Amino acid sequence: MATNTSSNASMADTDSVYRRQSSSTIVSHQYSTTNVSTNKSNTSDGVLQTDEVTLKRHLGLFSGVSFIVGIIIGSGIFISPKGVLRETESVGLCLIIWVSCGLVSLLGALCYAEIGTVIPRNGAEIAYMKEGIGSVHERIGEILAYQFCWTSTLILKPASIAILILTFSQYFLSGIMIDCGPSPEVVKMTAVFTILATILTVIIIGIIRLGQGHTQNLQNSFAGTTTKPFKVALAFYSGLWAYDGWNSLNSVTEELKNPKRNLWLSIALALPSVIVLYLFTNISYFTVMSKAALLSSNAVAVTWGEAVLGPAVRALPILISISALGGGNGSLYAASRYCLVGAQYGYLPKIFSCIHKTRLTPIPTVFLQGSIAILLCLPSNIEALIDFFSFAAWIFYGLTFLATLICKYTKKNADRVINIPIPLVIIIILIAAYLVIGPVIAQPDIGFLIASAIILSGLLFYYPFVYRKIELNIIKRLNTFLMNFFQLQVAQVNI
Repeated sequence: MATNTSSNASMADTDSVYRRQSSSTIVSHQYSTTNVSTNKSNTSDGVLQTDEVTLKRHLGLFSGVSFIVGIIIGSGIFISPKGVLRETESVGLCLIIWVSCGLVSLLGALCYAEIGTVIPRNGAEIAYMKEGIGSVHERIGEILAYQFCWTSTLILKPASIAILILTFSQYFLSGIMIDCGPSPEVVKMTAVFTILATILTVIIIGIIRLGQGHTQNLQNSFAGTTTKPFKVALAFYSGLWAYDGWNSLNSVTEELKNPKRNLWLSIALALPSVIVLYLFTNISYFTVMSKAALLSSNAVAVTWGEAVLGPAVRALPILISISALGGGNGSLYAASRYCLVGAQYGYLPKIFSCIHKTRLTPIPTVFLQGSIAILLCLPSNIEALIDFFSFAAWIFYGLTFLATLICKYTKKNADRVINIPIPLVIIIILIAAYLVIGPVIAQPDIGFLIASAIILSGLLFYYPFVYRKIELNIIKRLNTFLMNFFQLQVAQVNI
């Protein structure tokens, strides 16, 4: 799928992304100190940029694969099987949905990889809608990017973090409490090891039980299959939640070494591996539990462990909770980058475009997303949060796929390491539309209305603070105080 283009035309097309960013009326008017930088001194505008700070490129191929796998397998496979089986009503269709969700995620991730090399910025959807859809109509692209920033800040990313932390709490409290807490670095390393160890344990034991003839729950696997096509969309919600994170690496493109190679290659290595792991994990569940047993379980993996591990099952909740904690840590890492890019575009207050002068970490955005996630933990209804999250997410995923299609025409000369055929992009756009409309028809819920209201309510703030560029004096003073107190500085764009 690789294509070769003229290098001069490619450079001109890619540079247009940078020129629009540096000349953006929102960024330049909102933050006069923010300049787009390629980490080189620039004296053409009379300003010597000697003290600029940027997020550093420190993620290689292995880190990219680990980042994707760590976020995807954070907790989804341990909580989503129940939701998928409930909506499909049969083991056979349940397993088909799990594979289908993986293929949808893979196709979506490859579309993101294509547009991510054309628009190599952090913030994924924010940059892609502003620069991609904005290449056709600047104002529409800006409004959609702002709406995603608003929704991502209030719903998408905090809800994702809240689900992972709630899962961590459920499983951790089922195991043995540990007095001392590990460092963030140890959590990251342990999370990746724990994820693979836990999943492989479930799969290996499942294969052994299949060899022993425990296949009664897999026989007549399509008995009772739902006949309502729109209910399948709800099953996809649960399944796709387990794959959520397929687009996570795009949120940190500016921190990825050699993104033109490592972005798509990390996706190509990570997603197929997760699909295989998820399929065999679900088969392993069904070698132990019937449909009724799985649907009545509050912790699927623990119920499975009680049947096959005996007393050793006490270790399983601890392993799963560490996995969820690692996924939550990765989600918070990515969420903070969305907010930072949104603030660089002028969609959030200036303080959120800042990073620490020496540690180079986006402290304000980490605090913001963590605080909202804590509030979303209070309802503690994981399945409701998943539906709430998925409905809002797939609206913007679909718009990003549309931006990918648009860029094929408006940025046709850009250097593309990977080029997804147009028919496949159209298919993923239609799938996204189905996943937004289907659940609303199948199971109307006030949660969908609340999500829509929150998304649209952002327009109330767009007009005065983004379009009219009004900045309250109290916000200016607060920004200055916080920047000085916490030693923060506006982050330059690292492209």
